[in-house]
Amino acid sequence: MPRRHRDDSAASRKYHNRVAKQYDQIYDDRYWEFHDELTWRAIKLHLPKSTSGAVLDLGCGTGKWGLKLLKSGFPTTLVDHSPNMIDQARAKAETLGPRSKHATFLVADIIDLHDLPDNHFALSLAMGDPLSICSDPASAVSEIFRTLKPDGIVIATADNKLAALDHFLERGDIDALETFLRTSRTNWLTDDSREQFPLTMFTPHTLRRLFEKSGFQILDLTGKTILPLRKHKHLLENPDTLQRLLQLEHDLAKDPTSPARASHLQIIAQKQNS
Repeated sequence: MPRRHRDDSAASRKYHNRVAKQYDQIYDDRYWEFHDELTWRAIKLHLPKSTSGAVLDLGCGTGKWGLKLLKSGFPTTLVDHSPNMIDQARAKAETLGPRSKHATFLVADIIDLHDLPDNHFALSLAMGDPLSICSDPASAVSEIFRTLKPDGIVIATADNKLAALDHFLERGDIDALETFLRTSRTNWLTDDSREQFPLTMFTPHTLRRLFEKSGFQILDLTGKTILPLRKHKHLLENPDTLQRLLQLEHDLAKDPTSPARASHLQIIAQKQNS
């Protein structure tokens, strides 16, 4: 592995190890509840028909999605490059009783999943933007393709490049903006410079091409959230308004141009049965 890839992974792992115990609290608010509801609605449409179908949660963090799949009855493999995140996910799984026996935990970088078999998983999730965090998104997508069964589904999210433009303009940093637009790379913003690992961001077009180059058929590409609700979280406190906003997100997602204004991109793709 090139040295830059090792260094990038080390900085990301250092950050995620440090925040593992507080990670759930960081994302405990109305906006992320709304975001998660959108995510689960997408996942439910693509759950394996049989609970014998193995599923994979890449960049699992503390286990939000992998453990939800485990509780739904699927044998689940949870993967993260942070040992501390895996420890948190494993501790949660142990509270699930007999179901915990169907969970497998692996500390690994998603660009190299050599411990996982070929053509094995019916569904792979890569939520929380691990494709943006990892050092080599193309290798990660190739590994997802390799480990999926024919006709298997991947649902993944990534940071939206177009949503990051304001960050540079607000700081008046045109040099950095030019570099970002040329490379699609910026840094995770954290106070400790030793933890400022690079991020790769995507436009809807470049994310689609990333998956197509690995052989995937794209089933859907949308944004989360299209409505700028991180700035208007108070609107989510009213249950009736919440349901209306969920419906509006659903309706907006039907427009193929809408992902361009979202904070994150979500892609659903299928490995073709050759």
